[in-house]
Amino acid sequence: MHSCALAVTHKHAYIAGMDTTQRPGDPADTLSSETEAERQCRLAREAEGIARARASIAAGYYATSAEVKTWIDSLGTDTPLPVPYPRHPRPR
Repeated sequence: MHSCALAVTHKHAYIAGMDTTQRPGDPADTLSSETEAERQCRLAREAEGIARARASIAAGYYATSAEVKTWIDSLGTDTPLPVPYPRHPRPR
Protein backbone atom coordinates (compact mmCIF):
# COMPACT_ATOMS: atom_id res chain seq x y z
CA MET A 1 0.00 0.00 0.00
CA HIS A 2 1.25 3.47 -0.82
CA SER A 3 1.41 6.30 1.68
CA CYS A 4 -0.71 8.76 -0.24
CA ALA A 5 -4.31 9.70 0.31
CA LEU A 6 -7.07 11.15 -1.83
CA ALA A 7 -9.45 13.64 -0.27
CA VAL A 8 -12.38 14.55 -2.49
CA THR A 9 -13.81 17.90 -1.47
CA HIS A 10 -15.87 18.43 -4.62
CA LYS A 11 -17.51 15.63 -6.55
CA HIS A 12 -15.84 16.66 -9.81
CA ALA A 13 -12.40 17.54 -8.38
CA TYR A 14 -10.82 14.13 -8.94
CA ILE A 15 -12.07 13.73 -12.49
CA ALA A 16 -10.86 17.22 -13.42
CA GLY A 17 -7.42 16.39 -12.00
CA MET A 18 -7.07 13.19 -14.01
CA ASP A 19 -6.61 14.85 -17.41
CA THR A 20 -3.48 16.94 -17.14
CA THR A 21 -2.34 16.84 -20.77
CA GLN A 22 -2.50 20.21 -22.46
CA ARG A 23 -4.46 20.21 -25.71
CA PRO A 24 -4.08 22.68 -28.57
CA GLY A 25 -5.90 25.87 -27.66
CA ASP A 26 -5.85 25.30 -23.89
CA PRO A 27 -4.83 28.40 -21.95
CA ALA A 28 -1.70 27.86 -19.84
CA ASP A 29 -3.56 28.54 -16.57
CA THR A 30 -5.80 25.47 -17.03
CA LEU A 31 -2.91 23.04 -16.54
CA SER A 32 -2.78 21.04 -13.35
CA SER A 33 -0.17 21.93 -10.78
CA GLU A 34 0.43 18.22 -10.10
CA THR A 35 4.02 17.61 -9.03
CA GLU A 36 5.95 14.57 -10.21
CA ALA A 37 5.59 13.01 -6.73
CA GLU A 38 1.81 13.60 -6.82
CA ARG A 39 1.67 12.14 -10.33
CA GLN A 40 3.52 9.01 -9.21
CA CYS A 41 1.21 8.68 -6.21
CA ARG A 42 -1.87 9.06 -8.44
CA LEU A 43 -0.57 6.49 -10.91
CA ALA A 44 0.09 4.06 -8.04
CA ARG A 45 -3.48 4.55 -6.73
CA GLU A 46 -4.88 4.01 -10.20
CA ALA A 47 -2.81 0.84 -10.68
CA GLU A 48 -4.04 -0.51 -7.32
CA GLY A 49 -7.65 0.20 -8.32
CA ILE A 50 -7.20 -1.58 -11.63
CA ALA A 51 -5.65 -4.57 -9.84
CA ARG A 52 -8.62 -4.72 -7.42
CA ALA A 53 -11.08 -4.56 -10.32
CA ARG A 54 -9.27 -7.34 -12.18
CA ALA A 55 -9.26 -9.50 -9.04
CA SER A 56 -13.00 -8.94 -8.59
CA ILE A 57 -13.66 -9.96 -12.19
CA ALA A 58 -11.36 -12.99 -11.84
CA ALA A 59 -13.33 -13.98 -8.73
CA GLY A 60 -16.48 -13.89 -10.84
CA TYR A 61 -18.19 -10.69 -9.69
CA TYR A 62 -19.52 -7.97 -11.95
CA ALA A 63 -22.27 -5.36 -12.34
CA THR A 64 -24.52 -5.87 -15.36
CA SER A 65 -24.36 -3.45 -18.27
CA ALA A 66 -28.04 -2.63 -17.65
CA GLU A 67 -27.24 -1.64 -14.04
CA VAL A 68 -24.35 0.54 -15.18
CA LYS A 69 -26.44 2.18 -17.93
CA THR A 70 -29.27 2.89 -15.49
CA TRP A 71 -26.78 4.45 -13.06
CA ILE A 72 -25.16 6.58 -15.79
CA ASP A 73 -28.57 7.77 -16.97
CA SER A 74 -29.41 8.84 -13.40
CA LEU A 75 -26.36 11.10 -13.05
CA GLY A 76 -27.22 14.77 -13.24
CA THR A 77 -30.86 14.13 -12.32
CA ASP A 78 -32.68 15.01 -9.12
CA THR A 79 -32.46 11.36 -8.02
CA PRO A 80 -29.01 9.96 -8.89
CA LEU A 81 -28.64 6.27 -8.10
CA PRO A 82 -25.80 4.80 -6.05
CA VAL A 83 -22.86 3.28 -7.92
CA PRO A 84 -23.67 -0.31 -8.95
CA TYR A 85 -21.24 -2.59 -7.16
CA PRO A 86 -20.25 -6.02 -8.47
CA ARG A 87 -22.49 -8.60 -6.87
CA HIS A 88 -23.48 -11.03 -9.59
CA PRO A 89 -21.49 -14.24 -9.96
CA ARG A 90 -20.26 -14.52 -13.51
CA PRO A 91 -21.82 -17.46 -15.39
CA ARG A 92 -19.25 -20.20 -15.96
